[in-house]
Amino acid sequence: MGTSRKAITLTVGAVGLAAALTAAALMAPPHRGQAAAAFTPSEPGRVLARVPIRDRAELAAREALATDPAQLEIAVGLAHADIARARAASDPRYLGQAQAALAPWWHQAAPPSDVLLLRATIRQSLHEFPAALADLAQLLAQQPRNVHARLTLAVVATVVGDYALAQQACDGLQGLVGELVLATCRGPLEAMTGHSESAKARIVAALASAREPNAAIAAWANSTLAEIAVMRGDRAEAELVLRAMLRADANDSYALALLADVLLASNRAADAVALLRDHDDVDNLLVRHAIAAHRANAPHALELREQMQTRLAAAAERQDRIHAREEAMYVLAVEGDAARAVTIALENWQVQKELADARLLLACGQAAGDRAAIAVVTEWVTAHGIVDETLTAAIGGVK
Repeated sequence: MGTSRKAITLTVGAVGLAAALTAAALMAPPHRGQAAAAFTPSEPGRVLARVPIRDRAELAAREALATDPAQLEIAVGLAHADIARARAASDPRYLGQAQAALAPWWHQAAPPSDVLLLRATIRQSLHEFPAALADLAQLLAQQPRNVHARLTLAVVATVVGDYALAQQACDGLQGLVGELVLATCRGPLEAMTGHSESAKARIVAALASAREPNAAIAAWANSTLAEIAVMRGDRAEAELVLRAMLRADANDSYALALLADVLLASNRAADAVALLRDHDDVDNLLVRHAIAAHRANAPHALELREQMQTRLAAAAERQDRIHAREEAMYVLAVEGDAARAVTIALENWQVQKELADARLLLACGQAAGDRAAIAVVTEWVTAHGIVDETLTAAIGGVK
């Protein structure tokens, strides 16, 4: 259900660094040359986008960098800010701004270490996974104790389905981080292979013993607990965890997306509509809102569908390399084109292989009656010993 949490903020001194981010935007629609009609909201007060406020210090930093683009410290600081905005707004255009700030070093074979990590983060966010892995390998060869690099490596390796590398990255954190970070890094890998109870227990114990954990780390740990609950088929527990997270941060886009997926999987489309009504400025939440409104026959379902087409067309015009998962979800659930959804889901599978991607591909394959697509997932489950209640139930229904 949804994407694994890709933003892990660790505080080193006074500096927080996003170790891994994914721009959860939408892949371009099949008719890339056909622009959608402009979207006109029916309500004058409807929020279409939120533009971040830039304080005077940031504006001064951008002016200074424009004057002298080789100021590394300023460039790194601005890139951090833009990457954070990319995650918060689910808008890959901020990743382009981050890359532009790093332009003097972007194509260097051996850039400074800060640039290497940021370049890897941006590349993995744009699904340039081999390049991101190469940057991380280079950085860790220089700095084997770099915590952020190891966490980012664990994320990227998990996304591409290299679980041995992901486990190695997590194990390499031993002695460098506290038990909460270590347990949360290892937790999904353990749960996927049938050890969900022990993985959950370790994270819960680490949360209980942690003294005022960093808010982002606590959110990462709790979202991992929610993911593990979904793997176990316990949607009620996942909902409890996610509702608690949203009481702490009502705009946590990951928690919102995962909770929406839980509600939709529980046939509670109206509840998902209520959850997402004020979050249409974030693309991956708009997708889920459109699906929920369609299923619930909500009055604004058609308006959301038009808005989705506008977002897809805008992504196509930018020629963004972005996420196909949500597009396949939308095509299957709203447009009802199972065959095209399978095509998109298979394209997505070539890039990334998380549990959510497997669940989606299997659902698309079953809806289309595509035995080859179904076999891709069943063979992957068998090869890796995956234990996931959603996949187990769906695969069992095929036989």
